[in-house]
Amino acid sequence: MKTGIILVHGFTGASLDLRPLAEKLIPIYGNDSVKNIVLPGHNGEYVPEFDENEFVDCISNEISPFRKQNKKIVILGHSTGCNLVLSYMHRDGYSPDLLILAEAPCRVDSSAYDRWINHRKGKKPVPFTSIAKMVSMINRTGKRNYFKEDMYSLIITGEDDKLVLTSDAREWRAKFHKVKTRLVTAPGTDHDIFNSPNSAYVIDIILRAIADISDDYNEDVSALVSVEPEAGDFVVSNPLSRKHLAQSPGGKTITGSHIVLNSLPVNEPVFANIEITTRCNFRCKYCARANLDKGRMDMDIETFKRILDLLPHAYRVTLVGLGEPLLHARIIEFIEIASSLKRRVGLVTNTSLLESSISRELISAGLDSIAFSLDTINQDVASRVRKGTDIDRVIDNIRQFIKIANAARPMAKAVFTALSVETLPYFNDLVETVSSFGVDIMMLTDLNFKQNVKDTIWNYADTAKALQIRNSIKKAFIKNLPVLSVHALEEFGLRTRYRDFLLLLPDQLFHRSEKRKYCFSPWQTVPVDVEGNITMCDCQPYKIAGNIFTKPFTEIWNGSIMVDHRERMLSKLPPSVCRICPRF
Repeated sequence: MKTGIILVHGFTGASLDLRPLAEKLIPIYGNDSVKNIVLPGHNGEYVPEFDENEFVDCISNEISPFRKQNKKIVILGHSTGCNLVLSYMHRDGYSPDLLILAEAPCRVDSSAYDRWINHRKGKKPVPFTSIAKMVSMINRTGKRNYFKEDMYSLIITGEDDKLVLTSDAREWRAKFHKVKTRLVTAPGTDHDIFNSPNSAYVIDIILRAIADISDDYNEDVSALVSVEPEAGDFVVSNPLSRKHLAQSPGGKTITGSHIVLNSLPVNEPVFANIEITTRCNFRCKYCARANLDKGRMDMDIETFKRILDLLPHAYRVTLVGLGEPLLHARIIEFIEIASSLKRRVGLVTNTSLLESSISRELISAGLDSIAFSLDTINQDVASRVRKGTDIDRVIDNIRQFIKIANAARPMAKAVFTALSVETLPYFNDLVETVSSFGVDIMMLTDLNFKQNVKDTIWNYADTAKALQIRNSIKKAFIKNLPVLSVHALEEFGLRTRYRDFLLLLPDQLFHRSEKRKYCFSPWQTVPVDVEGNITMCDCQPYKIAGNIFTKPFTEIWNGSIMVDHRERMLSKLPPSVCRICPRF
């Protein structure tokens, strides 16, 4: 099905305001499918009399051929053009497939009127009667609620707009609360959003949204939903994410589709690992923090909301990074926000702060999965490799959390263990303890990061160590504790598919591959740090591909840094950092 796109400028604006967007759309959708309309009377030197009916008739007439052709229809309004579009929708009882409101005023009060007067200084005069009619239309359209549940809307506000404030955008979002709505705040843009220094950022968001609407989503995700039911709630709430889930390598694995990797993935990321704080109460010897000085920063709630809106297809959201998430005072709100959007919310924690009260709050907030980081239960060893650890407290907190969770509702619970030559001698004791927790799985890995190679099992592999690992894993299996390879880290449906990733060949733990075999991370996962920087992968937190708030996402996800990294991963000589990584 083809797409028809209507662009509507504001009453005191002109079609030239939208030309930069039109010029990007026409090569994709064709000149006949993109109409950058000129409202009646807007060809001359002066602003015409405001005639709402005439303007709405114009919009209706331009859309009519697209409706007759049964095209998918996208309507974008800029400034008061948004209000005219809403007036048309109300009058004709029609809702497009996608409605885009860019810098839409929601109401005009005395402060808004003063801002408008300042905005108009030195520009074409506007008759007072027209101002009155325009204000009446804005306030009238701003009072309505919009309930078309099968419609999508994208609300865009410029961070530097002095005329229409961000608060207007938030009000619009509330009025579209039953509509599938995203709100994006664009940095470096003022009211003339398509001619601002960072207009490419705005245009990229719009192009991605229209592409999602335009594609026919017939991909069957029932197989994915059968192994991971939470994905069903997500695609019901976010149908446009169906393709991205189905086309991701993890999704194709479930459906049995042939996976073809190249430097340009057709899907956007479906997993997001978001760092909400850089603060940590441990000083772990093998953590990337040991070589990265990121200071002490916390992400604010609005920043988190913006990240989720900019990553609409990130179904699985995990709070993880170079800090301990439970140190963030507002962690419950982060989980509630992501959960309300039907994202599957996970948490990785060192568990030292996981008291019973916070455990109950996390579960009530909608937490879907938790990974307890635990490398050893020997206090002396822990004091060397994970300074700050109180092993007894950690173990008690894990047991208490599992007890509370089991009484509340089903959720995924795992222990994540990174072995080293220093902790390996105590691995059998760790297995004994973890098997008594009642977790679903234990995920086991060797160390990563170049600076840790000297302490990896891989570097010291011998027959005795291999036998010890095999015996400990065999013991775990006997005690009904599934021990999984780290290759399962980005897979769907581990609850039902865990047998596919069992470490039946424990020697895999200290093997490394010269060619990419398992890792899909740069094709489906996006790590976002506390400042909004996107790194190439979790294993390279120092390699920044771009900032999600300042660079168009397409230029990050399919930009030169990521494209080059994917090409090198698929080459005969992958990057050395990949060849020493247990996930590769």
